[in-house]
Amino acid sequence: MPMPPTEQDTVEVLADLALALRLTDMTWPRQDDEDVVALRALAWARCRDHLPDWPGHQPLGEAERTRLLDAFTASRTDAAQEADTVRSLADLFLDYGENYLSRGPLCWSPGQVAGFLEDWLPRKAVLDQEHRTLLPAVLTQWVTFALTERGVEEPWISPVIAAVDAYASAFRAAFDDEEAWGPAKQISAALAARGIDLTDRDAVDAAVRTLNAEQLARQLTDRPRPSGS
Repeated sequence: MPMPPTEQDTVEVLADLALALRLTDMTWPRQDDEDVVALRALAWARCRDHLPDWPGHQPLGEAERTRLLDAFTASRTDAAQEADTVRSLADLFLDYGENYLSRGPLCWSPGQVAGFLEDWLPRKAVLDQEHRTLLPAVLTQWVTFALTERGVEEPWISPVIAAVDAYASAFRAAFDDEEAWGPAKQISAALAARGIDLTDRDAVDAAVRTLNAEQLARQLTDRPRPSGS
């Protein structure tokens, strides 16, 4: 069921379109289909002058972040051993929302759920088994909580929940595809495999230097030797 049409300010609509195009550039591979390229060029020509400041430059205040996390975790009845995992997942959803949701950290849509599960998480996030197992259910509850906080009515929340169900299996498959991992995730996974505490900045810096030295040594070892040497 489509949302009922309402009158919107033209400048605000063009600004939203510009934000969406910029978000697409940040999160999806560049397209080479001629029709897509032509349509993007036309859209940018119409909306570029209305591109607003990036909302991610105005992060949530610490008090508001804590309020949202407290309210969300208080609405659940998790076992004690799951409570910390649920809160850390909610924190991850807020981080993603602050940096990638153009209308604010609570403005989830079906398309944004798809991008998060199919693309961003597999490429950039490192999750242990407990986080991976709980994530679809916690995300379903999070988008319900987030959109309710914004005053969105239930009929328009349902399609977002349905998107979590639709893309959960794709998330699980893509998450294990190491060829799709981005550099940051590759490094994080390598450090985690060595038992490095990713919250310890000094330990991470030292481990990264070790990884770089090992990579350089492998490159030198694998380099073909000149004939006669």
